[in-house]
Amino acid sequence: MALNRSSLNRRLFMTAAAGVALLIAYAGYRTLRPGAGRFFGDFFYPYLAVARFAGDQVSNRSLLAYSRPELAAQVEKLMAVNRRLSAEAAAAKEFEEENLQLRRLLKLDPPAAWRYVAAEVILRDPVLWNEHFTIDRGSRDGLTKGSAVISVTPDGRPILVGILENVGARTSEVRTLFSPGLRLSAALGTTGITGIVNAGERQPTSDHVPIGYLPSHLAYTLQEALFTTGYESGIPQGLKIGELSAVEEVNPRYSNALHLSGLLKPAAQLNSIRFLLIAERVRPPAGAGGGR
Repeated sequence: MALNRSSLNRRLFMTAAAGVALLIAYAGYRTLRPGAGRFFGDFFYPYLAVARFAGDQVSNRSLLAYSRPELAAQVEKLMAVNRRLSAEAAAAKEFEEENLQLRRLLKLDPPAAWRYVAAEVILRDPVLWNEHFTIDRGSRDGLTKGSAVISVTPDGRPILVGILENVGARTSEVRTLFSPGLRLSAALGTTGITGIVNAGERQPTSDHVPIGYLPSHLAYTLQEALFTTGYESGIPQGLKIGELSAVEEVNPRYSNALHLSGLLKPAAQLNSIRFLLIAERVRPPAGAGGGR
């Protein structure tokens, strides 16, 4: 019995001693590590630097072996590689942005009684770049003239780009908000005051379109958002059109004007747009309608 107790005490003592030794070793490692790292780094630096110095010398000797025409050719070759890599990086960035835009579009849920058809821009007019373009969907995909063309903001909100003007079997032409011939109603988000896009006496600019028929007896807040009203049969209500950027000022004492003109900044960025959604009404099945 005494022998077993002595053996157990010896094991406990050895275990405790090992634990204490490990703690001391760990504490010493944490304490000495910074200083030891600097010491060994300084000690081995000359040996490590020799290999790098030798490599630099060999590289310099190799350059000296080339003639001027050969060096110029090597530089031109490296510049060509850099240009190619830069172009590939820019293309990869463009593909990434287009992928994000397409993902945001496909996440949009259509309003009740509407459906979305995804489309891609395939042709743009260099002269009327922001006014017209062609997409790869047509009547075979269920598209109809006057339907709303929709893009999406970076935070995932739908915005109006324009409407379908001409619909073919496989392609369609889009008329954007920047086209002077496109007129549609727009409502201010807070007050519900309505006006007509591309109407009034103001002239369009490179990034603004006119808005007219704003009631003259009301006050307006600049940068207020405007939305679609739903008055047009092919455009859902509540799509953001843009922001009110300017309204003409008149003195009601000296003016009998009933309406004002202003400028609207469209929310859609048309310079780099590629993927879009077309809103189409969901038609009830044939025979549905409760007829006698």
